[in-house]
Amino acid sequence: MLITPAARKAHIKLGRFGENIAVELLKYKGFYILARNFRLKSGELDIVALDGLTIVFIEVKTIRQNPGFTPACNLSLKQMRRNRATGRLYLTLFGIPDNPCRFDLIEITVDRRKPRKLVNIVHTRNIFPSL
Repeated sequence: MLITPAARKAHIKLGRFGENIAVELLKYKGFYILARNFRLKSGELDIVALDGLTIVFIEVKTIRQNPGFTPACNLSLKQMRRNRATGRLYLTLFGIPDNPCRFDLIEITVDRRKPRKLVNIVHTRNIFPSL
């Protein structure tokens, strides 16, 4: 399927909007944001935060409302593996390979016609076993 430049731009804009909402939610919950869009060859971590002494790697999935479809449907096994590898490298790079960590998912759904209108947000902790 060919994605037009305009569609790609809209997709990136929607993702950025979702990540901004996720950061605000995490701050409200008392998390300390360490990094956003942390990139390595192995992949990208949307948000890296501290929850107490635990490092949390957060994947953010944002979609327009679509009955029967959740943002988590866009989280593939391949992406989860990349996130684990990148999280492991993050801990090693910063010299904290034994620090407690976990992987969370924040699902954001926006109105189909008004993408700036939040419909639902779900924060799921520990979506797969930590390193």
